[in-house]
Amino acid sequence: MMRLLPKRLSGLFLAASLLATGPAWALGLDPAYPEPALGPLHAKGVVVWSHGRSINAEDSQSPTPSYLHALRDNGWDVLRFDRASRGDTLSDSTDRLVDYVSGLKHKGYKQVVLAGQSFGAFLALMAADASTEVDAVIATAPAAYGSFDDFYDSWRLNATKLYPLLEQVKRARVMVFYFHGDDFDPGGRGERSREILSERGLGYAVIDQPAFLTGHWASSSGLFLRRYGSCIRDFADNASLSGEQVCSPDKFVFSAKSRMQLP
Repeated sequence: MMRLLPKRLSGLFLAASLLATGPAWALGLDPAYPEPALGPLHAKGVVVWSHGRSINAEDSQSPTPSYLHALRDNGWDVLRFDRASRGDTLSDSTDRLVDYVSGLKHKGYKQVVLAGQSFGAFLALMAADASTEVDAVIATAPAAYGSFDDFYDSWRLNATKLYPLLEQVKRARVMVFYFHGDDFDPGGRGERSREILSERGLGYAVIDQPAFLTGHWASSSGLFLRRYGSCIRDFADNASLSGEQVCSPDKFVFSAKSRMQLP
């Protein structure tokens, strides 16, 4: 039986979660991979990925996107912020995520990077607005207000509610991806995002409508990893980045220790 974890992350639970090797489907902060974590003394930092939120499915059971292999194989620990759809609100889940970030920093991680897909991308940005302990955000297809077909009345909020988040990021570098054919995307978000982030004086990257990657879940594909894995890796590594990092799609070169198989 899955259990809900308390809002505050204790050091004991964090240590247990980092050493866990079993399935990562308990709700809370969970290992993304079965291999043991490097731990805060040896890892470059930790990446916390937040999944989306569906109406008729539990996204906590969705697979970890393959692009996170690029970070794991480059010396980062990778965790998941798994949430049950019931009670998964922007405000409550952001509060929990901020608490987890604080716990990870207290544990000794030098950098905490928040990655997220769709609703999870909004959570990552909201946490970066609320906390000075978030070092970077990787947001793919950010959306929290429905699609064109199912939520036409609120669909445009995926743009108008996003821009204030980008304006209010406290200190985190921000990388954001928008995809062609995404029914959750009102359009025009790439140009406006670049304008906002360029004025912030923080490191950023905006990848807007990349070729051959279409749809709301494009970042979950092996093609996304092959084309942007090295750029995401470099963005996470570059803690001193200021201004724009330009991402040219290229074939990702895997390290000798890579343990993955592309779909």
